[in-house]
Amino acid sequence: MTETLHTMPAASITHTIAVVRGEIDSDVTVHHARTCDARITVVFGTALMNLYSASAAQGLLEAFAAARAAMTRVPREIPAAASPYESFARTTLAIEWTRRPSYCAVPQSGPSKTGSQTVHWVDLYCGPITFQIRDQLGLRSTLALLTRMHQTAVAVFLDGPDHAADPTGDDYAWPQ
Repeated sequence: MTETLHTMPAASITHTIAVVRGEIDSDVTVHHARTCDARITVVFGTALMNLYSASAAQGLLEAFAAARAAMTRVPREIPAAASPYESFARTTLAIEWTRRPSYCAVPQSGPSKTGSQTVHWVDLYCGPITFQIRDQLGLRSTLALLTRMHQTAVAVFLDGPDHAADPTGDDYAWPQ
């Protein structure tokens, strides 16, 4: 008789917040292009994202494109605080995008740390992660990266032709 072994991970993250601000350092890498095992790896600031379909890439770009409408009160650029950590010791986040995320962009505001002024930002809810967009430069930089990633995904993934429409274009047909 064979006993079935069920393993439960020691921990799991059900939700996290990633701050987006300033110019984003990025790198896009393709693995196994045009096969059923295709994958795009994106280094996005201190996050590592793996995408497994053009649908996921298009949906992520669509989410950030939708956030543009909520950015009216968000500052153009906020200075980045100096990091107390060396680059090898920074917090990192790994995200596996297996399908198109659902999303919602919500303008937010609150008092600054000193309480002397009101700070504005946009929370972009994408399933288990909230991207907290703190300045317009961060959004523009992210849109440039995600546009490049989407164009790559259309060429790399087998579902690419079905998801070639650019969500940042004026003629994009937003899903109902």
